[in-house]
Amino acid sequence: MYIKAVAHISQVRGGSQARIMSGDDRKKYVVKFMGNPQCTRVLANDYLACRLARMIGLSVPEPVVIRVDEKTILEQQVTFTLAGRAVAARPGLQFGSSLVTGEVLDWLPGTLLGRVRNLKEFAGLLAFDKWTGNADGRQVVFHKGMRERKYTASFIDFGYCFNAGEWSFPDAPLRGVYGLNDVYEQIQSWGDFDPWLWSIERFPARQLQGVADEIPCEWYGERGELQRLLDRLLERRCMVRQLIEDFRTSSRNPFPNWNMERSTPFATEAREEPLAV
Repeated sequence: MYIKAVAHISQVRGGSQARIMSGDDRKKYVVKFMGNPQCTRVLANDYLACRLARMIGLSVPEPVVIRVDEKTILEQQVTFTLAGRAVAARPGLQFGSSLVTGEVLDWLPGTLLGRVRNLKEFAGLLAFDKWTGNADGRQVVFHKGMRERKYTASFIDFGYCFNAGEWSFPDAPLRGVYGLNDVYEQIQSWGDFDPWLWSIERFPARQLQGVADEIPCEWYGERGELQRLLDRLLERRCMVRQLIEDFRTSSRNPFPNWNMERSTPFATEAREEPLAV
């Protein structure tokens, strides 16, 4: 049973030209459409990555599949701008992400990061972005209620995981990381990456398959291509520590407080039966 979009509210900044829409469940969602300027596969990427990130305990808005019918698109003039002209969005099943509400900021200076209640999660998100081959910089919003003093970081926009529409993994040390080193200063050893890294290295094949089965086929095309992506993700579980190590030793020096005596990587073997085709 899918959520049905009932009203268009506004457009969101970004290459996919996403929209804020309300659903028949009275909630608001950031909606990415099939046929958007980035590519339709970013919908599959967002859904798969958001579900996996939430399953390992990261603060990611809930992903949904939301149906937007032709009547809503035409009456509320939901269009993309392509080559300087307006093109109507394609009706059908779209990707929705629960809208983050309250006082919402796209960025906080390093001097205010002490007011972020879940700052430690940036270590988990780094591990996750390395696992999933995020080809974009890490996107984050900081939000708090009217009477709250501390902010919560919510991690958004996973469309460029798996190298966007390519579904490949051209790993590089500075890919998929946050632009401000300050968020990593509290990381001193491999222990700071737990429990997220532990969960990635042991992520069950059956759970991965279950999430993939929820993705509408019109978002990705051939089932065999999705299957190959899942198989690569299983293979990459044991690579994440090395990918983090490559970032640690990069020119950015992201972990200035790293304690070598406490930080000898231990070997892990994440063995699972291959996913069924």
